[in-house]
Amino acid sequence: MASTSNHPPLLLPNNVLYTTEDPLGLHDDDDDTSGDPVPVLPIITSHLIKKFESLPVDTPPEALVNAFITTISDLSYTLHGIPDPNLNVLRSCLLSSPTHFPAINHIIHAASKISELFPSGHLPPLTSGESREYTTFHISALLAHQFLLTLRSPSYNDWGGVNLTSWFSDSDGNVEPKRTYTNIFLDYFSTPPTPPFPSTSFHLLHTPSLPPLIAKTPLAPLTILELPQESDFPSIPSSSSVSSVAPETTHTTYIISSHKLIGHGPAATQEERILASIPELLPVSTFTPPLEETTALAVTTSAAHGFVPTSVFTGHGRTARIDATYNKRKYAENAGREHDEFERIRVNTFLFLNATELDWIDLPEEQDGRQQPLADFLPGMMEKDVMKAYTGFIGVINSQKCGDGHESRKIQRIVTPPWGSGAFGGDVRVKLLIIWVAASFAAENANGGPVKLELLFLIKQMVLDTKEIWWKEMIEKLKRSGVGADEVWRALQQVREQGGAVVLEAVLKNLGLSVPVLT
Repeated sequence: MASTSNHPPLLLPNNVLYTTEDPLGLHDDDDDTSGDPVPVLPIITSHLIKKFESLPVDTPPEALVNAFITTISDLSYTLHGIPDPNLNVLRSCLLSSPTHFPAINHIIHAASKISELFPSGHLPPLTSGESREYTTFHISALLAHQFLLTLRSPSYNDWGGVNLTSWFSDSDGNVEPKRTYTNIFLDYFSTPPTPPFPSTSFHLLHTPSLPPLIAKTPLAPLTILELPQESDFPSIPSSSSVSSVAPETTHTTYIISSHKLIGHGPAATQEERILASIPELLPVSTFTPPLEETTALAVTTSAAHGFVPTSVFTGHGRTARIDATYNKRKYAENAGREHDEFERIRVNTFLFLNATELDWIDLPEEQDGRQQPLADFLPGMMEKDVMKAYTGFIGVINSQKCGDGHESRKIQRIVTPPWGSGAFGGDVRVKLLIIWVAASFAAENANGGPVKLELLFLIKQMVLDTKEIWWKEMIEKLKRSGVGADEVWRALQQVREQGGAVVLEAVLKNLGLSVPVLT
């Protein structure tokens, strides 16, 4: 059952309670001399929508861009009291490519539909267990107002807000990711949407408790795909066991390592790259409350063959770059066809899992020859993570159950990068085992009985090798041994009690399995 949110709804620009003191005098009602705050929608309509609808078609490009930037700046001051926002990245992107000019009109047109699409004038936050569906046009309207910087911040958002302000500023010198993200957004709006118009559902999954992790539970099939560099939508070699499964018989869920406050940003974390690659995901920040240990957000498209990224990235952080080999048109056209030699991953659901922030924890120094403990092994950390992962996996599986059972018969494929590792400070081996255990228990405890599930773990080459050189052999040993997810979980808990930083080898020993040795 959905719980009631403690957060007030977000007032949209068409809400009469969203008002401004109108410091620039943009309100065009000459009869209003009261000096009282005025609704913002008439100002947006007259100063933006009508203004640009009436511009001559032969307006010089530079004049068009300057007028657009000035208008956004005026609205920012009028609506938020922020004078002269830094919009240098946006200006540069618009002037550098004439193909972006149509996007201006399409964005303004989408923004003009806010009253028609959201007649209540407010956007309530999702409540635990709630599922909400929006059309392409709902999403476009919200995106347009995020771009125009006309949305307020939800009461719970204390970091960055929901508008794209952080993308448009060059004040911190971190320009390249912002320029790339802004160009992707403009590309998305450069052509109006064409049929079919898929809808997108947003489900705030909630699981109050875990099943007993002592019940005999088989380990789900696991494939580890090593990549020469990080890739958000990598190609799957045709020789892989994963590629042999027809896309139409699977439901693919892709894990995003998110903060508890989901949203875009100016850097190049996985969360920020995915949100930029698929603009349809950006509005999640406008109505998703902070994630808890028992909640996760699933975003699912109704399109039969999944989301179609506008662009995709390789690399991470400072090494992140647009993947020039990706072609959006070909990716969309090839949907549902037989696998090519290298077929990129297709995603039906993005699953936002709050990654535990372990990077800020000060660990005790190495003493008496004992290795420094892993942050993941601090009391309660593993239990929190397995709860988060299980909540997401069981929620996605159960939400697909439908009347005719068609969706429930699909193979569940979970694709995950090293969730909660890297910048979050988690150990990739511990996180891999936690995800494996949680996915296995979710497959076994689905409503209506067990489902087929496979796990695809994406990892950059050599990342695991630097931890334990025999990791491949040890993972294979676990897969072939017949041990259950419950046994792996108990063995991992024992490793925590034993201390140290060796994980896979210690798990095998705790299970009574032999470990590879140098010969």
